[in-house]
This record gives sequence, structure tokens and C-alpha cells, in this order.
Amino acid sequence: MLQGLGISEPGEQIYRLLLTGSAAEPGVVGSRLGLAPDEVTTALAELRASGLVEEYDDGTGSIRAVHPNIAFGPLLARARVALRAEEQRVELAAATVEELSALQPQGIAVGSPEVELNRGPAAAFSCLERIAATAREDVLVLAASGPAPGVPDSTDYRPVVQLAVSLAERGVRLRVIMLDSINYLTPLVEGARRMQQAGVEIRMSPTLPVWTIIVDHEYVVTALDIADHDRGSMLVRTPGAVAAAADLFGRCWRAAAPLGEAGPEPAIGPLTTAQHQLLVMVVNGSKDEAVARRFSVSTRTVRRMIADLYEVAGVSGRIQLAFRAAKLGWLDGSELDRL
Repeated sequence: MLQGLGISEPGEQIYRLLLTGSAAEPGVVGSRLGLAPDEVTTALAELRASGLVEEYDDGTGSIRAVHPNIAFGPLLARARVALRAEEQRVELAAATVEELSALQPQGIAVGSPEVELNRGPAAAFSCLERIAATAREDVLVLAASGPAPGVPDSTDYRPVVQLAVSLAERGVRLRVIMLDSINYLTPLVEGARRMQQAGVEIRMSPTLPVWTIIVDHEYVVTALDIADHDRGSMLVRTPGAVAAAADLFGRCWRAAAPLGEAGPEPAIGPLTTAQHQLLVMVVNGSKDEAVARRFSVSTRTVRRMIADLYEVAGVSGRIQLAFRAAKLGWLDGSELDRL
């Protein structure tokens, strides 16, 4: 228990032994405590340097303990000085953290203090970090197509998953609606499971309009451009915008299915809702890149999804797929009009 004063455990054992009796030779001390000679030598050197023991001048090499009230005064004084110095270093570090926080970009005012623009991925990701660090009670997220504004790598969602986990671990209630198309991408499913294990509430939906984050019902963050999340995000504090976003989230939440539960019944014939949406995009000539953005997957995954759709329809190309879908009634009148 004296380690805080720089005294090792063997040193404390020796000192306690010497306090209970008269002076003793080092060899006797070692044998009584079961310490090796080198341990005794090292511990005694430590005790002498700290002023806890002293030798008799009788030439026998016997040592005795200095009374605690005398010996520990200087040690405690030095420890208190060191403690105050450490406290000052911590206070200085805290002040530095506050200074650095003040330097954090807060966005660019647009017309009023109630609107901020976070231009580019770096500023948008800083906005996400601020949300993770400062949200107090409740965060609602519509995780629409593509990565969150600020996430530079469309195939690596780990940064935003970590932010979500940190929110949940702080006790903030986090509810997220994700596209059910994440089932085409294993890393996204794994990220969703990790968030769920941390306490994040997750539901799945076949469609979502735009990335939207509502924080403590005080402000809402959305993508600047739904087709290009690299442009950044916009933060709005107006009550009307927050209320509208919260209402949109509520309607989407009620219609969504919890993660891990069966989703809606197949939309048309043997197709799932996601496959029907893919069918409409394919027969209307959407490029793989556009489909990839819509489903938040890579173009390679899009090609696999289309191949699966061909297999369900029993065809080998887009033109055959269009005729087959029309013949089987997989497309309604408005969808046929766009062919």
C-alpha cells in the first residue's frame, strides 16, 4: 500500500517487520520474510534512499526502522507536490481541449444562424462527429441510398457504425431506418448487427427519400445533394423543418419492419419489393451506377442482383426481361408507360 510513495512490496514487508521488533541483520530479515538476498539488497537500498531505515554504527550491519511519524513526512510532502503538479497538467489539458473544440468548424451560416452548410466530406463528417459527441437524448436517422454524407468510402461504413455505437453506449436513444437492400452486402448487415447489439433500434424499409438525421428534436441534418453525398450536408434548426422531418421519420418507422424479421410480402408475383424496384429500374434503362446508388451497393453487386432477377424471370437479357415482366403482369400500367 506504499507503492504510491515509491516503496516496493518487498520494501514495505521489510519495513513492517523492522517496526515490530528490534534491529536485525539483512540476512535474518530475508530468511524471516522468504526473500532472496538480491531482493533484500534492492529493497534496503530503496528504504535507505527514502529515509525509512538506518544502520547502527556498531559494525554489525544491523538495521532498524525509522519511526513513521519522522520518516514519512518528507515522502508525503513530495507526493502531494507531485499530485498538485499532475492536477495542474490535467487542468491545462482540459483547457486545451476546450480551445481545440472552439476551433472545430461549425459550418457556414446561410442567411441566418439557423442554417449551416457543411461543404465537402470532411466538414460533413465533422458534423456527424459533433452529433455523436453532443446529442443528449434522442437521434432519429433515415439511412437512405448511399453512404452517410461525410463518409468518403462508399464501401466502408465502419466509421459511421462506430459513431452510432458510441451514441448508444452514451445512453442516447438511437433509432435508424435502413434500406432492406443492405441484405445484398454482407458488411452492411454486419454493421447493422453490431449497432443492434450496442442498443441501436433498427428497422428496414424498401424505400427512403433522403439521408436525414434529427437530433434531440432541435435540429435536422440532410444531404446537400441526394445524388452526390460528397458535396456535404446541411444543418437546419427551424422548428418547421424539424417537425416535418420528425413526422416523415415517424411515418417511415411505423411502416418499416424490425431488423431480422420478415419484411413485406412479395410485391408482384414471385418478386420481393426490392426485386420489383430493381425490375422497374432495369427495364427503364437505368445504368448500373444509378442502381448502385439507389440500393447502396457496388456496381458489381448490382450485376449479381440483375443476374438473380434474370434467373427468376427465366430470361437472359434486359429486353427479354421487359417483355417477360409485361406478359406476367409484374409491371402495372404506369410502369409500362415508361418502357
